[in-house]
Amino acid sequence: MLALTRATVVSDGRVEPDRTVLVDGGRIGAVGAGPVPPDAQVVDVGGRVVTPGLIDLHVHGAAGHAFDDADEAGVTAVLRHLAAAGVTSVQLSLVSAPVDVLAARIAALSGLVAATPADAARVLGVHLEGPFLAAAQCGAHDPAVLVPPSPRDVDVLLEQAATLRMITLAPELPGAVDATRRLAAAGVVVAAGHSDATARQLAEAAGAGLTHVTHLWSGQSTTRREGPWRIPGLLEGALAAADLTAEVIADGRHLPPELLEIARRCTGDRLVVVSDGTPGTGMPAGHRYRLATVECVVGDGVGMVAGADAFGGSTSTLPGMLAHLHDDLGWPLAEVVELATGRPAAVAGLSARRGAVAAGMDADLAIFDPGFRPWATVLRGRWLPASPSGGPL
Repeated sequence: MLALTRATVVSDGRVEPDRTVLVDGGRIGAVGAGPVPPDAQVVDVGGRVVTPGLIDLHVHGAAGHAFDDADEAGVTAVLRHLAAAGVTSVQLSLVSAPVDVLAARIAALSGLVAATPADAARVLGVHLEGPFLAAAQCGAHDPAVLVPPSPRDVDVLLEQAATLRMITLAPELPGAVDATRRLAAAGVVVAAGHSDATARQLAEAAGAGLTHVTHLWSGQSTTRREGPWRIPGLLEGALAAADLTAEVIADGRHLPPELLEIARRCTGDRLVVVSDGTPGTGMPAGHRYRLATVECVVGDGVGMVAGADAFGGSTSTLPGMLAHLHDDLGWPLAEVVELATGRPAAVAGLSARRGAVAAGMDADLAIFDPGFRPWATVLRGRWLPASPSGGPL
C-alpha cells in the first residue's frame, strides 16, 4: 500500500489541503485525514497539488514520434513521455489518410489498448481526425486524401469499432449524417471539426448522434451573410448548443484569452482541454516533423505547417496548458483541473473509473509543483518520480 500524505487534493471541483491518499494496488483505497496503515509506504508530498491523472482525448504524438507510424517502440516512447508529465490516459489521434490505410493503422495499434508498459500512459483507443473533413478547412491535413464518408468507408471503420473510440468529421459532407448515426450506434464518439457546416447542419448531425466538437475556432466555419441574413456557422452552433461537449487547445498560441473565455462562458462544464500534441512536443525550435504527408516545423511554442500560414498542431502537453489557464489567465485551480480530468473522463465514458481522486477509482494520479510542473505520477498504482530536475523524464 502507498500513502501520499500532506497532499492538496484537487478533484471533482474542490481543493482539499492536508489530505492523505491511500493507494491499494491498482485502486485508490481512501482519501481523507485518517491514520496511515502501519504497513504503508509513505510519501510526504509536502503540500503539493495531487490531481487525478490527466486525460488527453486529442494527441498525435510527442518526442519526435507520431502515432500515425503505428510503430510500437515509437508509440511507447510517446506514452512514457506523457506519463512522466502526469498524463495517464490518452486517445491516439491519427491524421487524415485513405480509409483502408487508417483501418490498418488502427488494427496495428489495437494491441496497445490492453497492454502498455507499466510506466506508459494508458491507451483509451484511437481518435480519427479525418479523412471525412472539408478541404476548405483542412488545416494541417492533406486535402488530397479528404473524402465524404461512403457506406463502404463506414463498414471498413466499424470493423475496428473495438479500438476506434472517436472520429472527427465535417457534418455538411454528403453521407455524414448517416455515417454519424451508424458510428454513434456502435459506441464511437462522433465529433464535428474541420468543417464548413452551418449551425443547422451541425444540429442535424447532433440529432443523429454527434456529441462533441473538435478544437473550437480551429478549422471551423463562422457566421456568413446571404443578402441581409446572417447564417451561423459551426462555431456559433457549437457555442449555442445546450448539450454538446467541446474542446480547446489552451497553449497560449492557438487561441487568445478572449476566445478561451468565450468558450468557457458558453459551454460551462462541457468544456475540455486537449493538447493536439504532435511529434514536435518536447523538441527544440526548428525541429521538423510530419503529420502524415504534411511537413511541419516547431516554431515559437507551437507547430506550424512548413511554408504555410497554418498551425501544425501544438507542441505542448496538458500541464503547460493548465498552467496557462490558471497562472496566466487566472482561472480557478479546481476548474482548470476538471478540464483535463473529470470532464474528458465523462466524454470518454470513463467517469466510473477515472477522472477523480476518490475511493475505488483507478490509481492514476498526478503530483505537481507550482506552475503545474510535474513532480511525480502514480500510474496503475505504481509510483513514477519525475526527473531530478523536477520536469518530465
